[in-house]
Amino acid sequence: MRQGASIRLRALALGLVAALLSAAPAAAHPDITMDCHLLFNFEGSAITGLGESWTFDETFSAQLLADYDENNDGTFSEAESGAIRDETFARLSAIHYFTFLTVNGESVPVPEPFGFKAAVANGRVTFSFGLRLPQPLAPKTARIGVEIKDPDYAVGAALAAGEPILLRGEGAESCRAVIASKPADAYFDGLVIPQEVSVACD
Repeated sequence: MRQGASIRLRALALGLVAALLSAAPAAAHPDITMDCHLLFNFEGSAITGLGESWTFDETFSAQLLADYDENNDGTFSEAESGAIRDETFARLSAIHYFTFLTVNGESVPVPEPFGFKAAVANGRVTFSFGLRLPQPLAPKTARIGVEIKDPDYAVGAALAAGEPILLRGEGAESCRAVIASKPADAYFDGLVIPQEVSVACD
């Protein structure tokens, strides 16, 4: 069992919870960057949940491996992944796990994540997890918007290159993802404009 002081120092070093631990404001560039993928899960033509994955830069990935890969095998066991979930990821609840949801333009609470896993590929660490919506949302009648961002800009989040959005399940075949810049939601003194992902269906 790790000591509480050690946990706090590790969290500071990682930088993911700088705001929660009263760290200094972020510089003009984020300390950490992550490439994000987003999944919309459909059941019966309604969205029932989301899946997210964040792939971190090589420097931060190396820090995570140094702190949590206890047997130095270059990957994370189930126990090591669980330690990351409990000691780092869980602390992001106060900042919505970098996830901001709207339904018909109104902000809604972020569901409690499930199925967290930390994995390593090509020297980069990826966090993945799911969010189960409180009730299914039919995109034809209810517009869901998702932004992945850190308003303190300690972490620079951006949609991954290529095809960062996946629509999966019954009903998804008639729908498509829409990615739009949101100047109205600019943060870090207006310097960073986030992207919102929504779903449109025929």
